[in-house]
Order: sequence, then C-alpha cells, then structure tokens
Amino acid sequence: MREITTPILKFTIPSRPDTLIKLNELMSNDNPDIDLVILLLKQDAGLYSIVLTTVNAPCFGVKNKITSISHAIILLGLPRLFSLVKLVVLKNTLSQKAPIERFWDTASEVASITHTLTSRYTKLDCDNAYTIGMLHDCGVPMLMQADSNYKNTLRETHGQGTKALLDIEKKLYGIEHFTLGAKLVNKWKMPSDVYKTILLQASFPEILLKYKSRADDAMMYLSLLSMAKDISKGYRHFWRLDGDSTLTPEILACLEYIGLCDYDYLDLKEEFIDTLEDTVN
Repeated sequence: MREITTPILKFTIPSRPDTLIKLNELMSNDNPDIDLVILLLKQDAGLYSIVLTTVNAPCFGVKNKITSISHAIILLGLPRLFSLVKLVVLKNTLSQKAPIERFWDTASEVASITHTLTSRYTKLDCDNAYTIGMLHDCGVPMLMQADSNYKNTLRETHGQGTKALLDIEKKLYGIEHFTLGAKLVNKWKMPSDVYKTILLQASFPEILLKYKSRADDAMMYLSLLSMAKDISKGYRHFWRLDGDSTLTPEILACLEYIGLCDYDYLDLKEEFIDTLEDTVN
C-alpha cells in the first residue's frame, strides 16, 4: 500500500455546461417551451445523438424506436427527458479526461437492474432508480482524474471489500468516493433521493440495520441498488469455479428492509443472470 507523501488533494466539482443551465432555466417555467428545448438540444449534435441512444434503452420500455427528440418528448414526457439529459451530460463530463468505458458498462448494467427491481417491488420513481444506478460510483472517475495512482489503489484493495477502499480513500484524499459523488450530483441539481442514496452508501449496511423499521425512500433505493450491484457482480463472476453463492450480511439486510426472503432473492438473481447471459450470446 502506498504511503501518503503528498498533501491531500483538492477536488474541483465540475460545473454544469451552458446547455444544461439553459435547459434548467426553460424547465423552471410553469409551461416550458418545447420548441426551444428541442432547438437547444439540436445545437449540440453529440448530445442529441447520445440522448436518443439512451432513451431507446430496453429498460425504458419503448416499443418503437425513438428517432427524434420531439418523438421522445411525446412518448416519455418533458420532465422525464430532462432527467435523462442531465444524466447523459454528467456522464460525458466525467468521461472527457479518461477512457472509462468498462466503468460505464458496469454502471449501465447496475442501472438497468436497479430500474427493474424498483419497478417490480416498489412504487418509487424508476427514472431516479436508473440515475442512481448509473451514478452510484460517479466519484471514482473524479478520483482517477485527480490522481494518476488511484487505479493502483483500486487494484491493491480489490477483494478486500468496500470499507477497506473507503478507509484508504479518506486517508489519501480526505474524502471517499461516495461523498465526493454525492457532492457532484448535488451541485448538478439532481433529485434529492439520488443525492441521499449515493451518500448513504458510505454508511451501508449500518444505516439499514439501525433504521430497518423506518420507511424511507432513499434507504429503499439503497437496498435496491445494493441488490443490483450484487446481481451484476454475480453475473460477472458466475463462471468461476470458486464462486460463492452465500448471501452476505449486507444483502440480507437489504432483503429484510424490502421484505423479500432469501430463497426468492436467489431465484431472482439467477433470473437476472440468465437474462444478462442471453443478451450477450
């Protein structure tokens, strides 16, 4: 493990691009001008294209391919589209200085699973669930950009659990990536449940065990997110002969909070893994 030989890094939270600020101003009106929203998005060809790709993701349940922003607004509604635009812009901002496609592949997988779990077991906002899944580790790219040695820290703590990584991050940087990510989504004016859930990861699973009888949307999202991460991890390791199917205390805490028994979860996990495997083949 490398020693701390440099002062704690100072992080600059990326600011929202002008396009997003202008969109936010339009959306703050009681009756946003749809034509102006479309015109603004068309001015950025790259953003326009990526937004269309995102809204056509299977988890959003669009039967016919969306081919234009105006079409997306008709099918999804303007508020929902705006949430997706914010997510896309933030992802692009975090990807500008480092090639982290594998990071976003995993995040997309977790996002889709979180979205499906939320739809199946709760009445919470599924778009918030998708955003939470995409951005749950968004502090990681910021640490990669700030410290070229951060990837070595990830390698050194691999297999030691999240707590070990968070402890080292706090020693090296004075902050861990969940809190850093929460600061980012707060500055970008993401929904409060997205901010709270990302932040609560730093206190997981203790927060669930302490308040397991309290009804709280952020803790429900946290439970669903944690299950999604476990399913994604299970899929990526399902072929290993030394794979361990034992449910961890952390996942058991999530199941208790949601009200799902362990046998049902194991069946659910197998169902998701089979689906993920089918999409690859």
